[in-house]
Order: sequence, then C-alpha cells, then structure tokens
Amino acid sequence: MSALRATRHVFIAALLGLTLYLSASRAAAGTPVPAPDTMPAAAATAADGASSPGEADLSSILLGHVTDSDEWEILPGLPAWHLPRGVTVHLVMLWLAAALTGGAFLWAFRRSQVKPRGLANALEMLVLFVRDDMVFPVMGEEEGEKWLPFFTTLFVFLLAVNYLGMIPLFRTATANINVTSALAAMILLLIFATGILRLGALHFIGNMLPEGAPKPVAIFVCFLEFSGLFVKALVLSLRLFANMVAGHLAILAMLAMIFVLSPWFSSLSLPLAVFIYTLEILVALIQALVFTLLSCIFISMASVAHED
Repeated sequence: MSALRATRHVFIAALLGLTLYLSASRAAAGTPVPAPDTMPAAAATAADGASSPGEADLSSILLGHVTDSDEWEILPGLPAWHLPRGVTVHLVMLWLAAALTGGAFLWAFRRSQVKPRGLANALEMLVLFVRDDMVFPVMGEEEGEKWLPFFTTLFVFLLAVNYLGMIPLFRTATANINVTSALAAMILLLIFATGILRLGALHFIGNMLPEGAPKPVAIFVCFLEFSGLFVKALVLSLRLFANMVAGHLAILAMLAMIFVLSPWFSSLSLPLAVFIYTLEILVALIQALVFTLLSCIFISMASVAHED
C-alpha cells in the first residue's frame, strides 16, 4: 500500500504531462495521411494505372487501419466522423487512454481503504509489479522510489494505448511512428538530463571515455558511446512501432484473403486471425513491459559512473 501512496499523488499529473507532450509532438509531426477517398484525382488515376482495382482496394483497406487520419469511421456503413482541424484519430486515442487510466486511479482511490478491493486491488498489483520486477531491481530501492511514479505512468499508459487498439472501433496509436518516436525522444532527454544532473556535464561525457586508451581511440569510442544513446532511443521507437503494426496487418491480411481469393478460404483464415489476435493481446503487454524496462535500464545506466 505504501507504493500506492507514493505513486497515486503524482500519477495524474505525470499522465497529463505525458499526454500533452505526445499531443504536441503528434501535432508538430505534420498533416495526417489523407484517407483514400480524399486523394487527389491525379494520384488516384496513377494508382489505378499502376495496379488492378482489387489490389488498390486491398491496400487501401490495410493501410487505412494503421495510418493516421482526421476522419474516424466509428461503425462500418456510417459516415466518417470529421475531427476538428489539428486533431487526428491517433491523438484522440492518446487522450482517451489518458482519460481511462487517470479515471481508473481516481475512481479506485476516491476514498481511503485499509485493504484495497476490486479495481483498487488490481491497480495495486500493477504498481507492485512495476516496483518489484522492473524499477527496484534496476535502480535500487532509494532511487527507485523517486522514479516509480514515472515508470508506473509510462507502463499503464502504454498498456491502455495498446489495448485500445485491440478494440475494432478504435485504432492503435503506438502503431504510429510519430507517437513511438515522441516517447523515445522523451526517454532520450531524460537520459541526458539525469546523467548531467547527477554526474555533471564533464563527468557525463568523461564516462564515455575509456581509461588509459590512446587519444584517437578514446575519441572514437566516445563517439560510439554517444551515438549509441541515440541508437537506443531509435530501437525503443522502432520495436514498439513494428510490433504493433505487424500484428494488425497480419490479422487484416488474413481476413482480406476471404474476399481476394475465395470465401472457402475463411475456414483457414478465420482461425489464423483469431490466433494472431490472441497473440496480439500478449504482445501488447510484452511491448509495454519491454519499453518500460529498457527505459528504466537506460536512464539508470546514464546516472552511474564507471568506477561505481
């Protein structure tokens, strides 16, 4: 219960800051990809000439479920909902995930409980999992207590975003490279900020220099270590993005085969789609765990001197 007391007071503030940061990053990323029916006539004509109508329809269906747009088709057959200028479907998913997770914590702990029950008990187990299996083993108890609210927020937020995308009416915001890049950029900034504040700028850079090595070798190694920080952030972004996109495309491809090849193909494609969907439920959890754990490791490594 002490972990929840240390976490819940800053959870909502951290969640709001994370959502606002991702919203600003997503808005600054540029204009969303236009929906297939809003493509310019010249581009549509060129696409029709380059491939058959069936191939064009299939590619539009597949890409339409993983790309961002300012039009949200809530139910098939109903007119698409045109979002306000500057707002996209993936941005709405980020807001919705923040509202659901923040609302869950507020509702579960709206009054003090000696022994948590129901939703409060489930959230306590989640916080204890992040504390005992990710933060404390990597950072230690003293330093881990300071970072526990942040990593709990990050883990729960990623879980909510990933699982929202599993609902057919919604989309997966983490299947957007802009969202995962914004998350990775945030971790990269925290790596630099934590290392410089804890060790000092000169010691942080000196931490990348091998002791006793010739100057040319030391400079080259320092360059590799410094660029490695950016590679770590890039890997964080691409791993989350690729895993969330791949599963959705695989499910959609299996279902599309029914209409492209033959209705009899459904006897094979439907069980495969259900199996992949079940696997995606596990992948969504694993990717949130891996992103949070690696972020914890990278931030912790940046604040520890080599001699320690």
